[in-house]
Amino acid sequence: MAAVALVSSHSSRLYFGLACSAIASCMFAFLPWYIHQFPLNENSGNWLAAQRILWSCLLMFVGLAGFKQLPLLVKHMSNWRAWPCLMVAAILVGLQFWLFIWAPANGQTLPVALGYFSLPLVLVLVGRFVYKERLTSLQWISVAVAAAGVVYAYLMADGLSWIVLLVALGYPLYFMLRRKYPLPSHIAFTIDNLMLLPVAVAYLVMSDGVSVAQSQVVTLYNTAPWLYYLGLGIAGTIPMLLFLLASNYLPLSLFGLMGYLEPVLVFCVGWLLGERLSPEQWPTYMLIIFALMLLAIDGLRRGVRQAASSKTHQETS
Repeated sequence: MAAVALVSSHSSRLYFGLACSAIASCMFAFLPWYIHQFPLNENSGNWLAAQRILWSCLLMFVGLAGFKQLPLLVKHMSNWRAWPCLMVAAILVGLQFWLFIWAPANGQTLPVALGYFSLPLVLVLVGRFVYKERLTSLQWISVAVAAAGVVYAYLMADGLSWIVLLVALGYPLYFMLRRKYPLPSHIAFTIDNLMLLPVAVAYLVMSDGVSVAQSQVVTLYNTAPWLYYLGLGIAGTIPMLLFLLASNYLPLSLFGLMGYLEPVLVFCVGWLLGERLSPEQWPTYMLIIFALMLLAIDGLRRGVRQAASSKTHQETS
């Protein structure tokens, strides 16, 4: 019976992590569309990134207070020896927060897409060679197929940009740091935003480059700008919390492979918004989608095997 309970517990954690990752990817895919509902200019990316941090802090404080978790936050924040680690983690993820909003607002979507296509490969390699996680045959094939798509995309993009490297290398370092110094996901996310809050507030106080855009928000949507920023905070907070939960519940290699779902969904959102691929871009997306299909098949096979194993243990116990 103990073996059955162990298999059941492992399966539950796996499915919960997969669900968190899938929902987070769906919500992240929604964020670029939401950003483009704001009248954009050259300063909008920085302004919206700062607003996201501010409203994420407010939302997390309300949530922690409602669930009586503020003492837990104070406990972790009062550990001064952990501050260097917390600050490094905040900087790493803060760059990602900023880039995900700044890039679409400044015509740099393609390098970000390439970075997010590369990220799962880096996570898989870190999981395999740093954490010694084993990959199934189908997972190795999925990695190879996805890698072919990424290499093709790099060739078409005529080299690597700093944006690609920041996405592909920054997030793995962040997740490795979080695993070395683990915190509850909601506490980790709150601390990250609190560490970034002084910079965000300073920018908002000193910047006046989006006042015209804010007035356009009122004109277009007949609502106060703060309601738009509140929505931005919600759209950026919930998926990141789910993303952190998934990273805690899934092996890093599987978590990395699940990361391919997000850019595919972003592509679908772009398609619905009227964007179309050029002929030379199709091979990358087709290879990535094929890799996801292989991953789904592998997940179904593993689920069937675990169910059969659980049934066998029940019959013999």
